[in-house]
Amino acid sequence: MRPMTLPAKWAVAASFLLASACSTAPETTAPISQANAERDAHAPQQVAAWFAKASPEVLALPQTVFADNDESTNQLVFGVEHAGVARGVETALSRLGIPKSAYRVVVTPPIVLAVGLRDRWRPTRAGIQIHFGQYVCSLGFNADFGSPAERSFVTASHCTNKQGGVEGTQYYQPLSSVDPAVIAVEVDDPSYNGSGGCPRGRKCRTSDASRALYSSGAASDRGLIARTSGPNNGSLEVLGTFSITAQDDNNSTAVGQVVNKVGRTTGWTQGTVVGTCVDVNVSGTNIQQRCQTLVSSATAVIVKGGDSGSPTFRITGNTDVTLVGVLWGGSSDGTMFVYSPLKNIQDELGVLNATTSDVVLPPPPPPPPPSDCVPKGPNGNNCK
Repeated sequence: MRPMTLPAKWAVAASFLLASACSTAPETTAPISQANAERDAHAPQQVAAWFAKASPEVLALPQTVFADNDESTNQLVFGVEHAGVARGVETALSRLGIPKSAYRVVVTPPIVLAVGLRDRWRPTRAGIQIHFGQYVCSLGFNADFGSPAERSFVTASHCTNKQGGVEGTQYYQPLSSVDPAVIAVEVDDPSYNGSGGCPRGRKCRTSDASRALYSSGAASDRGLIARTSGPNNGSLEVLGTFSITAQDDNNSTAVGQVVNKVGRTTGWTQGTVVGTCVDVNVSGTNIQQRCQTLVSSATAVIVKGGDSGSPTFRITGNTDVTLVGVLWGGSSDGTMFVYSPLKNIQDELGVLNATTSDVVLPPPPPPPPPSDCVPKGPNGNNCK
């Protein structure tokens, strides 16, 4: 997590000609077209006045893109999304008394907002910024939990008010100062403990992951990850999406495979798996994350603060991906990140559907019986 806080070279060729008593006829020049003559005849001040009238009229028309007073050609230029819009533009300009020689209409792609990973997203999707307390992290993935399905997202356990244990952490997107509506509340974050072979003096878990339940008014897209222009290029501008068409429920990712992530700080990055089921001590804490996966790059910084919680995935074809886990840390030089495999996450949080496909999930397990109760019955809910 991360605190908010040419030279041009001129060659001159000189030709020295003897002047003869009889001069030759001068060179002819190309004729000037009537349109060019009419264009050149318009005073720049007149074109500017036409622009002041024409711009608001033309840009009020549907599927117009821009209006420009092009001083280099002494013409007005109007951009439209397709040729069919040109007739309406010409009609509006004719009504204003602007001659055709004073303007041109060009077809141009529509101009859209450059939306980034740190901007507001509704519906939400994996890889974008989330805010809690005084920190920002990345949204790991949207998922359904249990039956009936609880619309949720998963992020890192340390992207809560307290790592391990449920405190009801409230999440905002992108920041509470931008949108004060709570989008989700933490509902599951198992405590760290020293059992199960955890080293003396350490607290352990097999995933740095927590689950938050969405508010009813916060729209979310399950199975989508924000996609930038390319891996390891530093871009945060979102140009499309990855679709989670499969999830690695068995921790099958192997050494040598390429794993990607998308996070709010470094965007889309990727590296090669260099270690699987690695036990990792977290610097500055007494926490050990057991059976984690290490991903490294020899040429790029692939993780920084604020990327915690990022989805990790393998690309299986074009924009289809297999979700493999959630990133939670990395090396101090940023060339290696560590993620908790999805199998470990589900072992601790329960079965999750993060794909674009609907599946029937089992109901969550029943709560544990009171300590003075001897369970009986098929569900273990009755006491005797």
